[in-house]
Amino acid sequence: MPSCGFPVQNYLLQGKAPTSISAYFAGWCNRILALTFKEWKKWIGDLPWLLRWFPLLLLVRPLIDSFYFLKEVSPFISPPYIAGVLTPLLCISAMVRLQNFRFTFIDKAFALWSILLLLNSLMLLFLDPLSLMTFEFFLKISMPVYLYFFIRLLVRDLRDLHGVLQTMLYSTIFVGLVLLFELFSGPVAIQESRGLTRIQGGFGDVVSYGMYIVFSTLIACYFYFSRQHLVRKSILIRVLMAVMVLGVAGLLNIHHTATYSTFMVLLALFLVYNFRTANRHVALGMILIGGLAFSIWGSTVIEERISPLLETDLAVYVGEKDYDQLFHGRMGRWRRMMDNYFEQPVFVQLFGMPLRLESAFNYIGVGSHNDFFRILFTTGAAGLLLYISLLWKTIRSAAAMGIAQRFLIHSGMLTLLLYSISVTPTFYPTFLYFILPVMAYAGLTETQRLSWNGHPY
Repeated sequence: MPSCGFPVQNYLLQGKAPTSISAYFAGWCNRILALTFKEWKKWIGDLPWLLRWFPLLLLVRPLIDSFYFLKEVSPFISPPYIAGVLTPLLCISAMVRLQNFRFTFIDKAFALWSILLLLNSLMLLFLDPLSLMTFEFFLKISMPVYLYFFIRLLVRDLRDLHGVLQTMLYSTIFVGLVLLFELFSGPVAIQESRGLTRIQGGFGDVVSYGMYIVFSTLIACYFYFSRQHLVRKSILIRVLMAVMVLGVAGLLNIHHTATYSTFMVLLALFLVYNFRTANRHVALGMILIGGLAFSIWGSTVIEERISPLLETDLAVYVGEKDYDQLFHGRMGRWRRMMDNYFEQPVFVQLFGMPLRLESAFNYIGVGSHNDFFRILFTTGAAGLLLYISLLWKTIRSAAAMGIAQRFLIHSGMLTLLLYSISVTPTFYPTFLYFILPVMAYAGLTETQRLSWNGHPY
């Protein structure tokens, strides 16, 4: 059972004042997060080293991603590449040495999809076993498999889920500091797109920046629902608004359409959940504040930051440009890829393009710019149907959960689906670090979901 003690409040009740900034920080964290800082450290300490490495990796992953540029010097000194090679070795080691778990219906659905992922990733090794690109694609295509079944060993109850989410939220502090530095001191790195200048920190692209913004907002919203019976709503709302304001500031400078749309849908879902509970005044207050902000800055933001992103699509709708130019030219790419897919033998269409033992890297990687197409090309129509079935079963599992966990499942799945339209989220380790613990929690039995460190919650 999580503690509800607030150290700063205890100091004041005793007529004392916190002696350091860290005491204030610890006090606020204890009030708004699922675990106190002390409980979070104990949770990590309770994990065997076969599992403990993962939350530590989560904690430093944004820093690791900031050294992405070192791959231009050599992949062997690039921290993301080193982490990418060590992760499957550590996952497999834990799966071999730790006690297995009983499969639930979500685990079985994931296992069926995993068969096709592993089969097609192994086929890549027959294509060119000595190629560095082949090895990289082998690890990335199989990544959901070894990560999910490892995380199922890690996430055994609600405490473990909160521990993972809180670790990820702590990791975004680094991202927030980098964002503030770029906003006030100038960009670390930029990317030009559609006449707009995008900040991207030290990340490989703006997608990673956008994902961290969405994850921090989503987790903060989840903790708002999970802690509202323990903490005054005014405190939770102030913290949540601070996270959202910083997130909006980041959005307006990364200029990424998929992140814009995902963030807006996430906020809409948050309002819907507040209307469905006893928090209607919170939703109405946010709508009022948002409407006021839009009346002041809305036209400028739309004209200068959003319209350039939609200019091509609007030109298509009015007949000025070809239909293939939709989604910044992705529609034409998807059409050509699908034409080639339907020219393949039937067994390749059913079970994946790597089975033909010819190069298909442009189809099974980020080049497809759509995760559903990428999964179709990687595992065939059978794999895509299994994947959709897995997502549907995960969404359905939320019906038996409390309001906070239901919000987490629904918002997590919506984030995955929306990003999948024009990005390939399951190809990004950062995205899997967030979504797979959520799916692993959904895969627990009802008794496990309602447990906290082996005891009823």
